[in-house]
Amino acid sequence: MVKIGRNAPCSCGSGKKYKKCCLSPQKVKRPSSVKKQRFIPVYTELDQLSNSVVDLIKQNKLDEAEAVSRELLTEYPDQIDGFNRLAMVYEARREKGKAADYYRKAYRFAMSNEGFDQDSADWFLSEAKRMESEK
Repeated sequence: MVKIGRNAPCSCGSGKKYKKCCLSPQKVKRPSSVKKQRFIPVYTELDQLSNSVVDLIKQNKLDEAEAVSRELLTEYPDQIDGFNRLAMVYEARREKGKAADYYRKAYRFAMSNEGFDQDSADWFLSEAKRMESEK
């Protein structure tokens, strides 16, 4: 079984990060000093902005989704979300070339930053290649 990185797109297809979607609360590592408690997810502003792009795309509000994606790039340049979300927006617009460009940027980001395993990085590259093949 392939291990999915916490920051990788969730394999369920929601477009959200694995850690904010299908990662089981039991799989979240906690320091041993923390007693077992009921898991309550904490969503940061980054998570809320990033997830709102997915929702806006589903509502076909692509201009708003693009604006929020660009905000992610500006406000959180040390996170992959802006690149990934812009790729998703352009994919939804059927602008395959631009989508491929942003998936490649996400791939390069994943390759040059900690927190991404090779499979997660390769997923972005495979999406870029898929976009290019669908042009």
